[in-house]
Amino acid sequence: MKSISSSFFGRLFGNRTKIIIDDKGLTILVKKQITEISWQAMLSPPQFIAGWFGQTISFSTLEQQYVLSKLDYSSDKKQQETIETLWIENHKNRLQTLINKVDSVIRRRYLRQSAIKKIQLVVNTEYQRWFPWAKSSRCLQQTGKLTQLLADYHRWQQSDFDACRETYIQQQLSTYQRYFDTVETNPLTPMQRRACIIDDDNNLLLAGAGTGKTSVMVGRTGYLLNSGQANNDQLLLLAYGRKAADEMDQRIKEKLSTDKVSATTFHSLGLTIIAQVEGAKPNLSRFAEDEKAKAKWVQSYFEYLIEQQAPYRKLVLGYFSQYYYVEKNEFDFKTLGEYYQYLTDNDIRTLKGELVKSFGQLHIANWLFTHGVEYQYEVNYQVEVSTIERKQYQPDFFLPELNLYIEYYGIDENGETASYIDQEKYHQSMQWKRDTHQKNSTQCIEFTYAQHRAGTLLPSLKEHFEINAFECSRLSDQAMLVTLRETGRITLLAEIFTKLVGLYKAACLDASTEKQVIANAVAPQQTEKVFALLTPIIDKYQATLTKNGEIDFEDMINKALNYINAGLFKSPWRYIMVDEFQDISEPRARLVKALRDNNQDCSVFAVGDDWQAIYRFSGADVSLTTGFSDYFGATTQTELDQTFRFNNKIGEVATAFVGKNPAQIDKIIHSKKQVSAPAVSILRRSAGGATTQNQPLVDEMANGAIDDVLAAITAKSDKKTSVYLLARFWFQLPNKGAITKLNQKYPMLTIQTQSFHTAKGKEADYVVILGLKSGKHGFPSTKATPPILEALLAKQEDFEHAEERRLFYVALTRAKDRSYIIADMTDASTFVKELIAEHDVELNEFGITVNQAFVEQIRCLICETGTLKPRVGRYGNFYSCSHFPRCDHKERACEKCASVMTKNRFPGFKTCLNPTCNDILPVCEKCGAEMVLRKSNKGEFWGCRNYKGNDPLSCKNGIDKAQLQWPKIKV
Repeated sequence: MKSISSSFFGRLFGNRTKIIIDDKGLTILVKKQITEISWQAMLSPPQFIAGWFGQTISFSTLEQQYVLSKLDYSSDKKQQETIETLWIENHKNRLQTLINKVDSVIRRRYLRQSAIKKIQLVVNTEYQRWFPWAKSSRCLQQTGKLTQLLADYHRWQQSDFDACRETYIQQQLSTYQRYFDTVETNPLTPMQRRACIIDDDNNLLLAGAGTGKTSVMVGRTGYLLNSGQANNDQLLLLAYGRKAADEMDQRIKEKLSTDKVSATTFHSLGLTIIAQVEGAKPNLSRFAEDEKAKAKWVQSYFEYLIEQQAPYRKLVLGYFSQYYYVEKNEFDFKTLGEYYQYLTDNDIRTLKGELVKSFGQLHIANWLFTHGVEYQYEVNYQVEVSTIERKQYQPDFFLPELNLYIEYYGIDENGETASYIDQEKYHQSMQWKRDTHQKNSTQCIEFTYAQHRAGTLLPSLKEHFEINAFECSRLSDQAMLVTLRETGRITLLAEIFTKLVGLYKAACLDASTEKQVIANAVAPQQTEKVFALLTPIIDKYQATLTKNGEIDFEDMINKALNYINAGLFKSPWRYIMVDEFQDISEPRARLVKALRDNNQDCSVFAVGDDWQAIYRFSGADVSLTTGFSDYFGATTQTELDQTFRFNNKIGEVATAFVGKNPAQIDKIIHSKKQVSAPAVSILRRSAGGATTQNQPLVDEMANGAIDDVLAAITAKSDKKTSVYLLARFWFQLPNKGAITKLNQKYPMLTIQTQSFHTAKGKEADYVVILGLKSGKHGFPSTKATPPILEALLAKQEDFEHAEERRLFYVALTRAKDRSYIIADMTDASTFVKELIAEHDVELNEFGITVNQAFVEQIRCLICETGTLKPRVGRYGNFYSCSHFPRCDHKERACEKCASVMTKNRFPGFKTCLNPTCNDILPVCEKCGAEMVLRKSNKGEFWGCRNYKGNDPLSCKNGIDKAQLQWPKIKV
């Protein structure tokens, strides 16, 4: 036993202090107080500091810091080594245990990020005990190696931990090489093996099309069991549908020879958790398993509310009158054709069913209809005013009972038109209409886009009726409802409500969060109106479930999540593996995260591919994959970079196409099968119009394109070959009878139909992609999603047509050998045009017609985006704009070959685009009609086709044959 006493100054001026040193610790005597402190309690050895009045000794415990001053001047020399030796003796086991644990953790299993944080925490804490004093201590003979290891671990960076991880992976690859070689029919690839072994707290495996993600799910399951890291009941495998779960079970049973591990769906998982907490399995509503029954109930109750509750009925009628459509500013479009396309794609119609040319006209028509005012839309003016240059005037509206016309002009408060309209000509037309009404003493009232944008259009219309004492009486509710039912709008809205019920519940909305959703919506007013209609249906739906003691799919997730968060359920799962993670919704992700946090030793292994995220419409959120670490925390990301399905040429086109979206995760997919020639072929052909006895044939069957492709595939095949006919929508595919006939006609082929969505996860030797046109049923579809659905779905991506682009990638990559695309270039998808312009595709496998080859030269001169399509009328062949009836521009066909003619090639002439014809006609510089060769007493001359003898309104323009200067056409 040794001691330290006070110095002379300490004895003279301070509290007389004595410190007794023994094996147990320090005993401090100050006056009559005694304090005992064990070596284990000291965070580090007491340190000596020399001063004028003696030595000062300081040390700390968890509870307190001690500073004892004015001690014997030589106490450090006498007792420092003793104190350090005794402290070390009492702490070396602690250090040894720590080093052993760290050493064990970094070698016995994959080093998770949570383990790294714990290591860093305990190492840093222990480092503070030993350093910096240990650097100069002479008492570390027994612990020198340990303190050196401690110092080394303290210096470790993420790269050092990564090196440990890699060492572990390599060791496991060697140990389980035979297992990885034999678990599947073909040995797992290096990246598949690494994915099986890597086990961070959060793991994201990006598995591109055909890269063998299921093999990893099976392989990882077997590896965790064989390596002793998990028992059967510690594994949770999650699949989306029962079919996918059953397929996973069968694969595990075949490859791992066990039925003790099985996949489950999210809904089954929810039922399991609820049953365990409540002690009984809950009753599942028929609405959960029968979507048709749910839709029928929603429509029935919607109809009940309309019929039985007058305030609700008023809301419904008001919604249909003003908020049914997603309105876009006509000034925001680049061309008139784009605006017309939007109106067409979204089927913008009045309550009477007319196709109108603007939202202003729509609101005028609906106001007139709801107020019982008879009107006619775009009928001929009562006075004949047509000329060679101008067709018969058709005002926007004619009110026969009032003998009143209404015109709606697309001008803003400054009199300006949209950028795609010739403003000078538009104002001239407005003035001509005014002059015409004045000349013929007809009354016309005018409204403008500026009034519509300011919200004064309908009030002004109402005011005009009141000032002029025009009689009108609001149409009865029942009369309006009859019209709405006849047009199918009540049924369509009920269908939307059926979808909204599930989305609303999944989002766990209430009155406060509803307001937030409305505020963030694309169309807040419309969203608010729909919520007002939806809320009573939601309330009744939930009350019905409660009354019957039932739950639906959304309840399965929400109740299970609530039980976990409330601590009523303890998760037994240490390893959660989620298949098709790119399709996950936020509530499901929340459930996975809650289960992970419920078991501190749990890891999440998510397998997915953001390039194949195609289910936003059902609640999926691709940002949970692209921003996986933002949601779940620090993540180890692995990629399967080799596809066993499609060849390199399909891969090059598909990858470059889908990879344009910068928000997606960059990756490279290598194809096992290598070819040198393009493997994506495009057959360009005009849509057909033939019909069967029962229903129209799809365009690609009617025009023979499918037969041509199948014949080409047959010529390439010397064995039984699988072929998928794919389309965005089921109705764009041949029916069962047609497929039966095709299989009989091409016996070497096994032909099936699939929608793009149902084809995901499947493959065929060849795919033939149909329905690639523009418009609301085109691809990409340009039909706007109702704002209320948008408000409850995952946030729309900034990149245009992001999900549709991924869906096309899915379609292209179903093929092993070649993807065929059939398209009518006069109405082709923008995706097809992009493939042709930017990618290595085959264009010469099939022949091509004139209007397909020169489609860019037959654009409509009026609306710019429409194309001239062949028609047959009373006066023979002609071409009209694809945006008809909104755009009624027409052109005559070539009289020699009936091909399309263009005015874009040579100014003042129309030229046949058929290279074997190249017929050319001069165009009248006055009225724009074709010129025809005529004879007179003075010889041959070119006269306008609109010349009608002595008719004063006919065009009398002509030019001498010899004076006409013809352009030179290169043949």
